[in-house]
Amino acid sequence: MALKPARGEGELDVGRANSNMHTPNYLDANILLFDRKRNVRKQTRSVLNGLGFRKFLEFDDLVNVRAALRTQRVDIMVMNVDLTDCGVVQLVNEIRGRETGLDPFVPILLTSWDAKLNSVRSVAESGADGMLLYPFSTTQMAQRIDCLAQARKPFVVTEDYLGPDRRAMSELRNDPSTIVVPNALRAQVYGLREAAPNREHISQTLRALRRLKLRNLSRRVCYLATGLRGTYADQRRSTDYDRDLSILRNSLTVFRRTLIGGDGERIRHFFEATSELLNGMLGLAPSEKYLALLEQNALALRMASRLEHEASEADNITTGEVAEIGKLQEELIRTAQG
Repeated sequence: MALKPARGEGELDVGRANSNMHTPNYLDANILLFDRKRNVRKQTRSVLNGLGFRKFLEFDDLVNVRAALRTQRVDIMVMNVDLTDCGVVQLVNEIRGRETGLDPFVPILLTSWDAKLNSVRSVAESGADGMLLYPFSTTQMAQRIDCLAQARKPFVVTEDYLGPDRRAMSELRNDPSTIVVPNALRAQVYGLREAAPNREHISQTLRALRRLKLRNLSRRVCYLATGLRGTYADQRRSTDYDRDLSILRNSLTVFRRTLIGGDGERIRHFFEATSELLNGMLGLAPSEKYLALLEQNALALRMASRLEHEASEADNITTGEVAEIGKLQEELIRTAQG
């Protein structure tokens, strides 16, 4: 393993300002390179040298990668996923989930010799920015890295994913369900302090992503509740019904874990109403009345969880409707307890 100094935790060292924004300067960018095979790692480093990279942290095991990420910031990571996947995809998920490293948004490019569907799918389901298959040319590597510096995809967050939005850029314009995250590589190679992943920038982005997660979870809850009503309104109790209720309950559990004290009273009110109603329905046969009520609660939760800048929808839940929800919930609880 070759280890060269990189910036410490407190340093931002936003690099030399580049007057030509179309020509990134990678000379001062710190790049973490992981590959268990020394000869392949040397080949990849040679390609990166050709692009102008000079500051490397090189590793052949993930234990040392984790140790380095705990104390040093890097501008980009290039890691190889081999046929057995020694844990690279898991490490990516740990980084995005703030379990490892100082910067949860560090650009990550994965390489692999394996073009099998399962391997590609596992990368897509992780928070990596992209994947490059061997054998690749210097031009192909340059295109991927330049894209990360110039036009990196915004991030999206769902029940079980945090990472770049995989949709085409044309679909992402003006989409409130994505967030532009701090980009260490862009900040370094273009000298842009506003893009740097300092503590405040990271904290602001994490707050925005948490709020976005609530919004997206509420939409999923509403979708599932509507599907339940459409599927089981006229059917007798079945194993699939209990299974589908449990799927909805899992989403509500994630919603609960995502809530914090500063979230609005309306969000909390409709979340609790939906959760209590669903808990009372578990173990009972499908009921059109309660399925309709569940859908109504889920819709109210969705409306309450909208982002501030989203277009207004018909979300005015009147006092009478709220009172009716309460009476029906009490009836359901009595039924379940009896």
